[in-house]
Amino acid sequence: MATHFVPYYEDTFGYGLKLVDYTAPLVRRGSILCMTHVCVALHKVIHQNNFQDESAMLPKFLAVCVPLVFDVARSDKDREIVCCALECVNEMLKEMKGGLIADEVYFDSLVELVKDVLQHKTACQKDSEDDTFCDDVEDDSELTTVLVDFAGSILPSLATAMGGQKFTPYFKNFLPLIIPKEGRKRSERSLAAGTLAEICQAMKESINPFAENMYSVFMRGIKDNSDEVISNSVFGLGVLIESSGATLAPRYPEILGILSTFLKQDGDRRTIDNVLGAVARMIITNPGSLPLDTIFPTFVKWLPLQEDYEENITVYSSIYGLLSSNCQVAIEQLPTLIPLMITQLANKKVDDETRAKLTEILQ
Repeated sequence: MATHFVPYYEDTFGYGLKLVDYTAPLVRRGSILCMTHVCVALHKVIHQNNFQDESAMLPKFLAVCVPLVFDVARSDKDREIVCCALECVNEMLKEMKGGLIADEVYFDSLVELVKDVLQHKTACQKDSEDDTFCDDVEDDSELTTVLVDFAGSILPSLATAMGGQKFTPYFKNFLPLIIPKEGRKRSERSLAAGTLAEICQAMKESINPFAENMYSVFMRGIKDNSDEVISNSVFGLGVLIESSGATLAPRYPEILGILSTFLKQDGDRRTIDNVLGAVARMIITNPGSLPLDTIFPTFVKWLPLQEDYEENITVYSSIYGLLSSNCQVAIEQLPTLIPLMITQLANKKVDDETRAKLTEILQ
């Protein structure tokens, strides 16, 4: 079925192209979505269905679409359209990975585009009179934050597409643009912590040269007065610990001491879930550097996760790892863990990957 629409791709792409300069913003937005979605769909057909692109449709489409979407992101004064353009670039990057940025011109243009958004240099960021983004966003600075969010989301995808090692010199240049300056709004601080966390995750062990710097950034975020900033920073710290291997092991006592302060009955539940995720990453990465007899019973006590279900796979993978190594502390917790995990198997919010891990542990 996936190949049946191929004969219509060229006409569909051409129709979208004709409308890219249309006066109505919604039509221009639809034009960008149309062209980029055709590129993504064709790439999937080629790589998942072994379709032979004998007429080189995809390179032709990209040669038109990529420069055009980049130009829209830079020059259009409608924030909604610019956000759409950035989101579409990210979607193409996630699907095509290195295939999209193999062309040096595309790669350089993408890097410069993201830098320009982070430095508020695009046309829509300069135009303070534009209020077309959406009705419920009133503050112009919030509009800028939304744009920066879309641009920042491209960086983890770029790191994944390039590989962490190749991305390292670019990250060095991006880092000062991402870390919020003193006195920035809560939304900007939260965005920075989340973006840096996702970049750490994408770069994996290549984040090591930045480990100490990133540690300071996340620890500063953990001491913020906003639950959202704290939660994102705790997640980032956990990802940094996992990605940097044994580098931060000497800091585990300090980290555990700070994380433990968030484990209280009236605490923010998402933050608590992220604390459990961070401890799980410590267990997975370097269990020998942890006082498991002290922390693991407390870890189990705060399960199951209640808000950030994406951390489930990390949490239960850490438990599986301890049980697989016949860790006595983990074995002693089985009377508590077994009924808890059986209950989680019936939880509709638990994803298939976590469900499979739970089943594996219980077997």
